[in-house]
Amino acid sequence: MQSRLEQALQIALRSEERISLTVAGRTDSGVHAIGQVASFSYDGEMPDTILRSLNGLTPRGIAVRAVTPAPGFDARKDAVSRTYCYRLLNRRSDNPLAVNRAWWISRPLDPGLLDACAEAITGQHDFTAFTPTDTYHTRFERIIHSAEWMPEEGLFGGEMLQFWITGDSFMQNMVRILVGTMVEVADGSCSMESFQSLLKGAERPEAGVTAPPQGLYFVSVDY
Repeated sequence: MQSRLEQALQIALRSEERISLTVAGRTDSGVHAIGQVASFSYDGEMPDTILRSLNGLTPRGIAVRAVTPAPGFDARKDAVSRTYCYRLLNRRSDNPLAVNRAWWISRPLDPGLLDACAEAITGQHDFTAFTPTDTYHTRFERIIHSAEWMPEEGLFGGEMLQFWITGDSFMQNMVRILVGTMVEVADGSCSMESFQSLLKGAERPEAGVTAPPQGLYFVSVDY
């Protein structure tokens, strides 16, 4: 998606040089972004039709909501926190309306244990266990400002759960591995004590599965 938007910018701005975007948060293939922010360098005059042009040049999977001049702004480096939401459908049978929009878990999950895991995550911890072993990251401590499980209101009722998490920054697959491991605690496959020990710099193999990307949403970024 990033490359499609870069191509659209180059066409809309009639730039001879390739335009490169810096995004606030990278998303794996299959992950959704509701409030992505991106920055790019451009010395020319921004046309009044830029918003309409970009939405006409990109596929329906991309919606550009605003283009604003911001000298010196870097979408990634200037961010102070990011918020993600993970959607999990917990019921005996799947729901076709949730396909590619949530992770379906048919076995019972203990909501109290999910809440306990979310509470344990809050604060500063070493999240080495929650990113791939073969990683480009060199710093594994992150500060989680808030983490909470809640039922989703509306069409799915209490069968759709949402996990909301806000932190200073996130590592590759970090939220998805956290969710996968919390599910293993909530279904009895992993103890709460083991989960808490993972937050002290354990190795990746000690944590749980990586939850599917389709349930993850990059919601917003604060500056």
